[in-house]
Amino acid sequence: MVFSPPLFILSQMHNAAKKIVCQTFGCRLNQYETEKMAAELRPFGFERVKDSEPADLYLINTCTVTHRADRDCKSYIRKAVRKNPNARIVVAGCYVDYDPGNVMSIDGVDAILLNSEKESISKILPSRVPDLFDNEPDKNCSTMVTDFFERNRAWLKISDGCNQWCSFCIIPKVRGRLKHRSANEIISEINQLVEHDYKEVVLTGVNIGYYNDRTGNLKAKNLAELCRLIFSETNLHRLRLSSIESQTVGPELLDEYASANGRFCRHFHIPMQSGSSRILKLMQRPYDRENYIRRLELVKQAKPNTIIGGDVIVGFPGETEIDYNETRSLAESGLLDYLHVFSYSDRQGTIADGIADKVDSFVIRKRSAELNILSNKIRKGALQRQVGEILEVIPQSKTNRYDDSWGVADNFIKVKLPNSNDKFSLVKVQIDSAKEDYVEGNVVSVA
Repeated sequence: MVFSPPLFILSQMHNAAKKIVCQTFGCRLNQYETEKMAAELRPFGFERVKDSEPADLYLINTCTVTHRADRDCKSYIRKAVRKNPNARIVVAGCYVDYDPGNVMSIDGVDAILLNSEKESISKILPSRVPDLFDNEPDKNCSTMVTDFFERNRAWLKISDGCNQWCSFCIIPKVRGRLKHRSANEIISEINQLVEHDYKEVVLTGVNIGYYNDRTGNLKAKNLAELCRLIFSETNLHRLRLSSIESQTVGPELLDEYASANGRFCRHFHIPMQSGSSRILKLMQRPYDRENYIRRLELVKQAKPNTIIGGDVIVGFPGETEIDYNETRSLAESGLLDYLHVFSYSDRQGTIADGIADKVDSFVIRKRSAELNILSNKIRKGALQRQVGEILEVIPQSKTNRYDDSWGVADNFIKVKLPNSNDKFSLVKVQIDSAKEDYVEGNVVSVA
C-alpha cells in the first residue's frame, strides 16, 4: 500500500522554510550584494542558516581580484558540494563574469549569475533551480535590506563599476562602467536600517569618491552632498566610508567630515598602491606620491585621532629597489596607520600582464614580508595612541562565540569588550592598554 500524507501535512511540507547558506568572498560591495540577493529571495520562504548547518541552497558570491581569490572561491564551491551533495549550488559575482565557463564546469554547480543578473535573482533562479521554487512568493514580505546576517554594522551600496582602468586591475571588465544609485534609494534604505536598530552604515562601491546623482527629489552632486543628506534626512548614529581614492578626498568632503559632530567615523582607507611616482604612472593611477601625501595630511588635519589605512601592491613590473624604498618610506611617514599588502601577480586581460619587466618572485615575497612587519609596527603605534582615550564601540557580532566580545570603534580600532547580550548597544570604553592587535579598557557607559 502506498502511503499518502494527509492534505494538511502536504501543505506544511509545501510551505516549509528552505534553508540557505550565503557565502561572500571579496569586498564590502560584494557583502552588500549578498544581503540584497538574500532579501530578494526571502518572499520565497528561504531561511538563512550558518555555514556549519545543512542547507537546501548555497548562494556563493565570488571575487576575482587575484588568482588567489579565484582559487579560494573554487575551493569553497567544492567544499559545499561535498558537504551537502543534495543542495543546489548557485555561484554569482565577479569570478563568474571573468570566467563563466570555468565556474559552470565545476562539478555540482547548478547555476551561475553574472553581476548584471544579481538584481534580478528572484526572477532568474526559479527557472534555473525550479525544484526550490515550488510556491508563489509572499507579496507582503519586504525585499528591503534590513538585516546583515549575524552582524551589527551594515554596508550600503551607493555605486558600482569603475572608469579608472588601472593597469593591474580586472574589476572594470567584470563590473562595468561607473553607475550610481539614487540618493532617494540610499536615504530610504538607511532609514530602514535605522528602524532595525543599526547604528552604523558603511557606504561602499568600487569607486565611491565619484558619487553623483541628480535624478530624484533628493539630489547629491558629489559624495560630500550625499553625506550631508544622510545626516539631515536620517537618524543614523554614525557613517563610515569604505575604501576611497585619494584624488576624490577634496575640501568639501573634508569640511563635512570635520563638522559632522561625531557622526562621521574617524577612519579613511585610501589606497596607496606604491610610494613611487614612476610606478604609479605605470599603474595608471591618477595621482603621484606628492599628491597622495598631501591628501593624507589634509585628512589628519581635519580631525584628531583619525586612522588611515592604505593598500600596497608589492612587486609591480619594473619596481626597483629605489621604488620599493619610496613605498617603505611613505609607509613609515606617520601618515598611515596600517597597510593591506598585496603581492603582485599577473592577471590575464590587464595591461600589466603584458609588461615584460617582471620582478623575481623571491624578491616580491621578501618585500611583502618586510611591509607586513612594518604594518604591524605602525598599527601597534596607532593602538598605543588610544591609551587614555574614550572610544565609542559597536560590538561586531549579534551572537557570542567566545567568552569575550569584540567591537569596532568609530576610528576602526579593534576593542575587546566584556561579554554582553545586547549586541546593538553603543559602548563607551576608556582605553587603558594596547595589545598586539587590539585595545581594551573599562566600560564608561552603555547606550
